[in-house]
Amino acid sequence: MRKYLSMISLLMIILFIVFGFIIPQVLHPLPDSWDILILISMLIVSFFTAIFSVKGRLKTITVLLSSLGILSLIAITIRGFIIMTG
Repeated sequence: MRKYLSMISLLMIILFIVFGFIIPQVLHPLPDSWDILILISMLIVSFFTAIFSVKGRLKTITVLLSSLGILSLIAITIRGFIIMTG
């Protein structure tokens, strides 16, 4: 099962990019809190499945992509916190 985790992670990060940036209209019928929660959970699940997958080139690619997403999420969160606190 661990050898398929990198494929699952790659699929999750691709779905995150597609749903978040390419066709975000898919998530518009949902309430705002749900679509953000779905996107964040897809990003986090992608990161953890990439971490626990079998070593190889695909693991390196998926860890890199999901790590960039996680770092972006952290940067957005810190920026939002700084703006809120003034």
